[in-house]
Amino acid sequence: MEDPPYTDSVDLDRMQRRLDEIMSIGKTEEGGVTRLAYSEEESEAFEYVRSELDNSLEIRTDSLGNLYASPDLDSAETTLVGSHLDSVYNGGRLDGALGVVVAMEAMDVVETAETSSAVPPTLVVFRGEESARFGSHTIGSRGALGMLTVEDFSRADQNDVPLWLAMQRDGHQPSDLSEPMLDLSRVRRFYETHIEQGRVLDESDNDLGIVTSIRAPVRYNVTVEGAYDHSGATPMDLREDALAAAGEMITAVEQVASDTGAVVATVGDITARDGAINKVCGEVAFPLDIRSDEVPSRDEVERGILNEFSRITDRRDVTVSKEEIDRSDPVSLSKNAIDELTDAVSATGAEYLQLPSGGGHDAMNFQQAGIPTGMLFVPSVRGISHSPEEETYPESIRSAAIATAHVLANPDA
Repeated sequence: MEDPPYTDSVDLDRMQRRLDEIMSIGKTEEGGVTRLAYSEEESEAFEYVRSELDNSLEIRTDSLGNLYASPDLDSAETTLVGSHLDSVYNGGRLDGALGVVVAMEAMDVVETAETSSAVPPTLVVFRGEESARFGSHTIGSRGALGMLTVEDFSRADQNDVPLWLAMQRDGHQPSDLSEPMLDLSRVRRFYETHIEQGRVLDESDNDLGIVTSIRAPVRYNVTVEGAYDHSGATPMDLREDALAAAGEMITAVEQVASDTGAVVATVGDITARDGAINKVCGEVAFPLDIRSDEVPSRDEVERGILNEFSRITDRRDVTVSKEEIDRSDPVSLSKNAIDELTDAVSATGAEYLQLPSGGGHDAMNFQQAGIPTGMLFVPSVRGISHSPEEETYPESIRSAAIATAHVLANPDA
C-alpha cells in the first residue's frame, strides 16, 4: 500500500498548539486541567474548537451540546471521527483533547488533498465523557445514540446539581431520550484516538496501539455505618469503627481481584464523614470500580468482593449499603475497522501493537449501537494518565493523525 499523498501535510506544530491552547482552559495551579462535564470550562473548550474549524465546514450542535462539523452534514453516508473535551479533576493535557485535535488535523489534510474522500467525514466532539462530575460516563455519546436513561439525568454532582439542570444552565434542552440524535443509517464508521492510560505501549516501545476491545465496569457507591464514639473513652473491643471496617474492605478488594489476573478492581477515594482525630468514625463512603474484558470473571470477582464485605461487617458489627451506579458490557471492536486501521498504521511505518483498552471510551457506545468502530492509542509515558504528568511522544501524535487521515480518505480500503 503506497504512502498517502497527504503524509507531509500533517502539521505537528498546529496540533501541539491546539493541545496547549485547550490545556489553558481550566488549567489548575497544580499544572493539570479541570474541565468538568457541562461546566463553563468545557463549554469554553467547545467554543475554542469551533473557532479553529475551517469556514468551509458546516457546524451543528445537538440538544445535548455535542458538536458536529463536516463538509456535508446531510450526505448520504459519513465517517465520524472525534472524542471529548471534558476532564477529570486536575487531569492531563491529552485525555479526550488529543482525539479531538487528531480528528481536526486528519479532516484538515483530507480536505486540502487533491482528491477528497467519497464519504465526507464528520468531526464529532462529545460532552461529558468522564464520570468525574456526575458519576455517569459518556453522557454525550450515549445521548447521541439514544442510550441515556432518566436515572442518568437525575444524577447530581457534589453540589447536588442534577445533570438535567446543569444541561439547562448551559443552554441545552434534550427531549426524547430514547431516540438517537444521529441518523445511524448514515454512519459508516466511528474512529477515535486516545492516550493508552496504561504502560503497555511505552514499555514495548511501540508508536501506536490498535484497540481490539474495551473493558467495561461495574461500579458501586459503598457506605459503611458504625457508631461515633470518643477515641479515648471507648475500649477497642466495644467499637463499631466504620473507618477501620472500610479499610479492611478496601484491602479485600485488592486481594480478591489480584487472585484472578483477568480483573482489576479499584477504590479510588474514601470519605470519612464527620471524622476527627479524637473520634471513632461512624460513617464512611467509598466508590468501587470493577473491570474486565470477560463478564463471567468480572461477576466472580464482584461476588467475591461483596461476600468479603458481608463477612467484615458481621465480624465488626457495622453495616454496609451498596448503590450500583453502573453496569456496562465489555465491547469487542469491529474486525473490519481494526483491519482498516492496521493498513493505515502500516502505511505510516509506525511500530504498532494490538491491545485491549482498560478504560471506557465513547467508542464502545458506537460499537454497541452497531456502528463498526476503530480506535487508536498513543503511548502514555510511564503509563501515567488522569494526571498533570500525562504525556506522549510527538511522533506518535503525528502518526495517529496520518493514519486517521488515511482511513478517512480511503473509506473502502
